[in-house]
Amino acid sequence: MPKQEFPASFINLIATITNKRAKIVIDHIIEHGFITTRDLETIYGYTHPPRAARDVREVGITLETFKVKSNEGKSIAAYRFGDLSKIQHDRIGGRKHFSKDFKNKLYELCNGKCLICNGIFEERYLQ
Repeated sequence: MPKQEFPASFINLIATITNKRAKIVIDHIIEHGFITTRDLETIYGYTHPPRAARDVREVGITLETFKVKSNEGKSIAAYRFGDLSKIQHDRIGGRKHFSKDFKNKLYELCNGKCLICNGIFEERYLQ
């Protein structure tokens, strides 16, 4: 499979990603065109390969999941880049963590009420 050419803006973007699992998946896809769950397990030692793919999606890079046959003939998942024009540049850095102070203020403001189910919970049960 010939190597795909990527826009310079995409290459610059992935250079800013610091998440180790996401970086491994991205680098492997750039080198080989796709990565399978088997690759993530055997080459990189990840016991839950979909988590590594999710890390890539969480930094805003679209991944397409498709099926391939393993060496044993089983159907396994593989990942390749999706539409690069749909990259979410505001998500670089992955999940956003809120400060404890912010969470405490939010809990007080809502009087411990879940805004989805309207149940009242202790602060430790809400996220």
